[in-house]
Amino acid sequence: MKEFIKNQKVTYNLMSFTGYKALLLFSLLTEGPKSYEEICEYFFNHPYLREKISIDTLRVYINSLRRIGCEVKRFRGDDKISRYVITAHPFELKLSDEQIQSVIKIYKSIVKNMDVKELLSMERFFEKIGSYIKNDDFIADIRKISMLRDIDKKLLEDLLDCCDRKEQIVIQYNSPNSGEKSIELIADKVDASNGKIYLYGTGFEYMQYGSFLVSRIKKINEIKIEKTIPEELKEFRITYTLDGSPDKLNLDDNEKIIEKHNNYAVIEMKTSNDFLAKQKLLEYGPACKVLEPESFKNDFIKLLKDMKAGYYCG
Repeated sequence: MKEFIKNQKVTYNLMSFTGYKALLLFSLLTEGPKSYEEICEYFFNHPYLREKISIDTLRVYINSLRRIGCEVKRFRGDDKISRYVITAHPFELKLSDEQIQSVIKIYKSIVKNMDVKELLSMERFFEKIGSYIKNDDFIADIRKISMLRDIDKKLLEDLLDCCDRKEQIVIQYNSPNSGEKSIELIADKVDASNGKIYLYGTGFEYMQYGSFLVSRIKKINEIKIEKTIPEELKEFRITYTLDGSPDKLNLDDNEKIIEKHNNYAVIEMKTSNDFLAKQKLLEYGPACKVLEPESFKNDFIKLLKDMKAGYYCG
């Protein structure tokens, strides 16, 4: 140990080669079936060993692995060559059905507060864990409740990259109303809402900020080299108050605080899509009050009255 601490090098003096060879053989046979010749070649080309092992020595190591609980099988393939493989071992990650349900319960709880990048990382994590778990239902159960179950993860990663760079892109989109078509937009963000994943951006078809269900995006047709913002794009500003400590409010990129008070803030939102603006403000409930512009304020009040009437009619 002193020698290793001093020079950070592994030498023959620091290793128990019997145990080390057994660990190497364990790792090799868990990868897949290996013949005696393949095992010898691996040991001979190893940087610390560089030696061939006899068939008798191989049997000793295999018996040692069996004694610790490994299932080592030998079979003869179509080429008449015998191969060894570990089909089971005591180091496998095993979860009972009750434990899997507990994991799923925790997963459902934590994903509510995750952004899309974190969801993607979590999905990759479970896929990796699932490859080590001796339970075929684990990944299937996770996918049933995942917001990413109907989404091409590589496409999602590409969309996230485009949003980070605010790229002008053309996507192939399967619209529920008009069928499959190309849509050009400036990508802004990918976000989760009501259990679904949306791409947000400024679309050129209607000259306004909009959202697109990611599960309906087939592919990215093109990423423009230069941005060309349409002159027809019209943006307007909405001012509203929001209850809560101004320093703890989580605002979007198109919003800013213009006044701070003890228990509320006055916020200005810049948008080109009044529908999405109304949806966002509705989420705040009574904690939010629209101030201006007057036309948007009146439309918002009418929306609230119509919603109230819907509960009391009949």
